[in-house]
Amino acid sequence: MKKEKWILWSNKRFEVFTPANPHIPPKEGLHIVVLPKVDVASAWIDQDLCADTFKIAAEVAQVMEELKLAPWFNLQANGNWGLLPGNTPRFHVHIYARKKGETYGMPVQLPSAPETYHNEPMTKKERKNVSEALNARL
Repeated sequence: MKKEKWILWSNKRFEVFTPANPHIPPKEGLHIVVLPKVDVASAWIDQDLCADTFKIAAEVAQVMEELKLAPWFNLQANGNWGLLPGNTPRFHVHIYARKKGETYGMPVQLPSAPETYHNEPMTKKERKNVSEALNARL
């Protein structure tokens, strides 16, 4: 089953998207993923790809900060769920745009397994604004 997502920006090497079912609820912040189009299992396999992926993630965070969508960001290379039975690890970076509130400044509390969370996605207006800004910048 393919999970729904909205692509905010892409080129030949990368895709930046926001999932329809983000890891964190809107009151805590926003969730965006930077996915290299090359299928690599982990960040340490290709150091240049890792650096480029984090550079794109930093650009996305700057755009979101300029749009005043969040004042702080957590960037996380992850793939834990790819280690679950039947799954394959794939390097990608999560951007958690953190909003001020009761969890601000605290670590992101991720769900223990896929599909165990049920959060509202970024709004259509937020997606449009981020996409336009990324397309103008990158």
